[in-house]
This record gives sequence, C-alpha cells and structure tokens, in this order.
Amino acid sequence: MSMMPGSTADRSEASLLRLTALCLLGGMALLTLYFGRDVLLPCAVAVLLAFVLGRLVSLLNRVMPLPLSVTVVVLVAVIFIGLLAVLITVQLAEVAGSLTSYQANLHKKVQDIREILQGSGALGRFMAMLVSLGQEFTANVEAAPERVVHLQTDSGFERIAALLAPLLHPVLSISIVVILVVFILLDREHLSDQIVRLFGANDVHATSEAIADAASRLGRVLSLQVITNLGFATVVGVGLFALGLPNAALWGLLAGGFRFVPYIGAAVGALLPTLIAFAIMPGWLHPLMVLGWIVLWDVIIGQIIEPVLFGDSVGVTPLALVLSAILWATLWGPIGILLSTPLTICLLVLGRHVPQLRFLQILLGHEPALTPYQRIYGRLIRRAVVDASSVALAEIEEKGPEKGLDDAMGRMVVLAEADRGLDRLSAAQIDAIVDGTDDILDFLDVDPDERAPPAPFAADAVGRVRFVCVGGRGQIDDAAAAIIAYALRRTGFEAVRQRHGDNAPIEPKAQGAQVLPVVCYASRPSAAVRRYTSRKLGVEGGDRACHAVIDYDVPTTSTRPVEDIVAARDVLAGDIATICRAMTQHAVAVTTPLAVSVAAGN
Repeated sequence: MSMMPGSTADRSEASLLRLTALCLLGGMALLTLYFGRDVLLPCAVAVLLAFVLGRLVSLLNRVMPLPLSVTVVVLVAVIFIGLLAVLITVQLAEVAGSLTSYQANLHKKVQDIREILQGSGALGRFMAMLVSLGQEFTANVEAAPERVVHLQTDSGFERIAALLAPLLHPVLSISIVVILVVFILLDREHLSDQIVRLFGANDVHATSEAIADAASRLGRVLSLQVITNLGFATVVGVGLFALGLPNAALWGLLAGGFRFVPYIGAAVGALLPTLIAFAIMPGWLHPLMVLGWIVLWDVIIGQIIEPVLFGDSVGVTPLALVLSAILWATLWGPIGILLSTPLTICLLVLGRHVPQLRFLQILLGHEPALTPYQRIYGRLIRRAVVDASSVALAEIEEKGPEKGLDDAMGRMVVLAEADRGLDRLSAAQIDAIVDGTDDILDFLDVDPDERAPPAPFAADAVGRVRFVCVGGRGQIDDAAAAIIAYALRRTGFEAVRQRHGDNAPIEPKAQGAQVLPVVCYASRPSAAVRRYTSRKLGVEGGDRACHAVIDYDVPTTSTRPVEDIVAARDVLAGDIATICRAMTQHAVAVTTPLAVSVAAGN
C-alpha cells in the first residue's frame, strides 16, 4: 500500500512530461510551418497536384511510357489552368470597365433602400441615428495634408524592371511547383519506398497500408472535388447566362473555385454574382433569381451528389474542416484555405495508422469518440435519460435485440461496476445510473404480443416458471438484474427485478408458477458473497437459485451441463444473450424432473 502514492505520482509526472513535450513539438511544428511557408507551400501544392494527376498518369502509362505519360498530363494541366487564368483575367477586366455604365441603376436601388429605411419605424430611426453619427464623426476629421508628388524620370530598363518585379515571385513559385510535380510523378514508387524506409522499416505492412490509405483517400477526394466543382461552375455559368447576367463564365468559374474552400467558399461564390446582379440588372427579381439558382445547385451538389460520390472518403467532421481552414489560412494565407481539406485528411490518416497520433483521429474524425455504452454511461451520470435512451434504441435497432442490448446496456453496467470498485462514483451518481437504467428499459420494453416467441423446447416451461432477478451485492448489481430481467421477458418468460436491499425471502411458488431466483452481478463475486446472498434470500438449499454474472471476458458460460451448474450453485458467466439461453435451459430442467434425474444418472 505504501507504494501506491509514489507510483501514482510517477504516473502523473510522466503524463505531465508527455503533455509538455507534445505541446513543445506542436509549437515548433507551427513555427516551422509559418516561417518556412515560402519553401513548404510550393511543396504542398506540388504534392497535392501530383495526387490529382496521378490517376491520369496511371491510365496513360498503360499505353505509353511513364516519362511520356507524365509530360502529356502535366502539359495538358498547365495549358488548362493557364486558359482558365487568362479567361478569368479578361472577364475581370471587362467587369471593371463596365461598372461605371450601371451607375444609374445602382443609384436607383440605393434610393429604394433609403426610402424603405427612412420610415417612421424602429429600423428607420436606427438608420437615421447611424447617419447622424457618421456625419458628426466626419465633421471632426481634420483635412488631410496636401500630398506633394515628385516626378522622377526613369530609364526604359528601370521601368521594365519595375513592371516585371511583382511578377517574378509568382512565376518562380509556379515554375517550382511544375518542376516538383514532374519529378514526383516520375519517381512515385521510389518516393513511397523511401517513406516506408524512413518511418516504418520495422513494420513495412502498417506503413505501406498507411501510405496507400492516404494516397487513395487524397486522390479520390481531390479528383472528385475537381469534377464536382467544375460541374458546379458549368451549371452556374449556363444558368447565369440564361438569366442575362453579363460575364456569366467568370461568375461560374469563381463560384466553382470558391467551393474548394470548405463551407465558407460557397457563400462567397454566391455573394459576388448576386451583388453584381443587384448593381446592373433592373428590378429586384433578377438578383434574387441569380442567388436562388446558385444556392439551389449548391444544395443539390453538396447534399445529394457529393455524399453519394464521396461516401466516407473524407471522414472529417465539419467543425474540424472549418477550424483547419482557419488555421491553414493563418499560416499560409489564401492558398492555405484551398489546401486545408487535403492537409486535414493527411492528419486524419496519420492518426488512424500511428498509435502515438491517435488523438488526431479522435479530434478530426467523424467516427464517435466514445462507444455506445460509454455514451450511455456518461449521459446517465448527467441524468440525461432521454439522450441515453436514444443511443440504446439506435444500438438495438442496428445490431438486433441480443447484440444491441449487450453492447449498449450490458457493457454499461460492467463499466459502472468497475468505476464503483475504484471508488470513482458518488452515491448520487450510482442512484442516477440505477434509476436511469430502469427508465431506459421502460422506454425499450415492448408489448407482450410483440415479444419474440420462446424456443420450441422451452414452450412448456414458459407458463410454469417465473424468474426473480435480484441484485447480488449493491445498486449496480440491481441495474444488472433489471437488464437480465428485461432480456428474459423478451424471450417470453415472466421475469421481475427485486432490489438487493429489499431483504425479502423468495418463495418457491407464486401465482401457480415455480419461482426461480437469479442472483445477478456486474462483476464476478466471491464464494462467500454467493453463499451470503443465497442465505439472505432463503434459497440456500435446493436447485432453484443461479448466480448470473455479466462478463465479457469469457466466450461462453461453461461447457458443463446447466443442471450440474445449478445443482452446485455455480456461476453462469457470459454476455446477456448467453445468460438468457442458459436460464432457459435451467427453466426446462427444473420443470422437467425426469430430464434432471436422467441427466444426474448419466
């Protein structure tokens, strides 16, 4: 006992050291990503483009050599992206040049809004207050000092250098990305082997599986994103052209491009053409039709088409995608927003395959962080019985009555008993678990006519036996008794629960039926506990009482015949379904004396 405090302190200190080391490593990683973005950003873009183009290279590689396949794919991609960039630039210049011609229409819209806001209502008074405050603020602003412009004559070379200087960095970055993409596509297999050798030479299978999972997931997600967003851009552009909006191709392309930004991009892509339609199109119907057309197709693609195409390829929660977009935008700017989803998927794959990074899968993945029985346990402690009942019902509907009851309620009481044994539960929490278990079982209980029919060999015993399930040691065992009684009722038997503290002896007969006590436990009891409980219930002698333990560490109850177990007052241990089958056999054995005597003679 004297060693316990020291060992606990050592474990706490080790956990604190691990947490401190993890925070330091995380901070160093963030600083590296921020200050090294000039190098890391082109590399990340190149890797992701290689994932997108890798499928096309693999297809062409079947009919032509790898270098030629890479050359063709990269050239087509560069030409396609260049044409898109030129188209967007030309369209933007056209929009900028034509905005002044729509000044009268825009002035009319502003006047309409002003007339609405200048009414006598609360909104009009609020807007008037804002206008007066703005006028008072601008009146107090001092006049800006007069700017002095110095004319400077430069040579032709200097003017050309000043013109090309802003373009130098983007051109160099694009060139680096293209070169990296080419070399990554040419050397994919060797790079994969190098990663396995570097990070997982001791476990080649696991590392290769992780790389394959990441490549498949990223390639599928990025390819589908490109296809769906191009389709969205085409549909939006055609619709806006039909509605008469100028430069419809530009707004379609921008709407499709903004959809690469998770959740926020769709709203921005719909806002820009709506504002343009508001400025240049007469009336109010056309701008609303523009907005409605974009929103309609965003809903169709986002809620119907993408879930079917993507399936579980992403596997990241919406909140994680939004937070990752904010993080990568802070680190790498607008390009970081576009890369946020692929980078988050990479982190999710790492968390799935690297045990030390398991927390990433818990934080980012859409899979439930807790198992159903853990969720029920936590909700019962908080007395959220309705939520716990919903989880239990969903588990039973998904897995069936037997497996669902075990995975929802059976494992819950085993977990609760383990925490009670470690003195982690207060008296109020134990009461909440027991009372909540009763409420959940009342919610799950079905009408007698809807219960499953008994097994054919037990049909005669159903009307002649009445089970009384009693908690063996305390309140958590009372909850286990209630669950076993519920499971027995589902098999067709009459079964009731009696609490451990009732101290009422169980009579051998009740209402013309033979009473079979079932002493229930959520963990294995000692022999002394079993003897004491049997004596207190008045079933110390005879062959009526059974001790049933919900135990998921044993595959079956026992290889011994049930009647031998009952005669020795031994323990029936296993999952709830196994216990119910054993109790059914026990009921048949007890109500058929001839069978018992024959079995005993053998």
